[in-house]
Amino acid sequence: MTDDAARETFRAVRFAESGGRPACPHCKSDAVLEFKTRPLFKCKVCERQFTLTSGTIFASRKLAFRDILTAIAIFVNGASGVSALRLGRELNCSYKTAFVLAHKLREAMSSMRTARPLTGVVEIDGVWVGGHYKKANVKAERKDRRIKNPKRVSVVTMRERRPGGRTVSVVVKQETDAVEAILRYVDPSAKVRTDEGSAWTALHLYFDEHKTINHSVKYAEPGGVHTNWAESYNSRVRRAERGVHHRIWGRYLLAYAEEMGWREDFRRVDNGRQFSQVLLAAANLPVSRMWAGYWQRHLAAA
Repeated sequence: MTDDAARETFRAVRFAESGGRPACPHCKSDAVLEFKTRPLFKCKVCERQFTLTSGTIFASRKLAFRDILTAIAIFVNGASGVSALRLGRELNCSYKTAFVLAHKLREAMSSMRTARPLTGVVEIDGVWVGGHYKKANVKAERKDRRIKNPKRVSVVTMRERRPGGRTVSVVVKQETDAVEAILRYVDPSAKVRTDEGSAWTALHLYFDEHKTINHSVKYAEPGGVHTNWAESYNSRVRRAERGVHHRIWGRYLLAYAEEMGWREDFRRVDNGRQFSQVLLAAANLPVSRMWAGYWQRHLAAA
């Protein structure tokens, strides 16, 4: 695919509702002139110029359209995620560019989540992330690894147990801190399944049906009492942290957790549809408040 062909592909997705005819991102008017010598548009109403990516998450981009489409294809194909270093090598761009682009795609994945509460059978479980103690060389100098590391946090996931079900994650210091989020995201009529951790004892007060499984004895009880779907998500998070990214800063952990939730929810969708859905979401997202000019702000602050 040439860059012109990639540009036309992006244009068809960005202005899909009007059949590829551009609309002004500032005043929403469709009275638009297209420059023949430059890839620019001009609105007849507000007389402002704009490009295909103006007003989207890719605004002020430096990458070619072909690189953007390639990045999306590479990113959705990573079963346990794609590191910024690998993405930078694939696109032949800097780590900073790849880092911001990957987070923009995570933001697009997160935007695809619907706002309705979780219903039906909902599995809840947590996984500890971060806080690794490196072993000292001499045995006498080694720390007790059971001591809690202050950098360790918990990703608590709530997952609907049905085809097409959704996954919602929150990041908390302790699993007990997730009860408020559970009450916000899970419908009171849901049938909750957890392990026998003390953090979930309070859920008996808020849900009519709350069944637990003792993992020290077995993985599942007759009648579908298990948290295997939530454990599947937890294993994906562990693989992403230890095998792909190696370290995830707590400030951005929620973005990675929501990415893994998207991968779990769309794991049965073929790669072509995954690519199309992420491209459509990214092309219709507004300019990112978090990632627009990310590195410039930090350089200015320094």
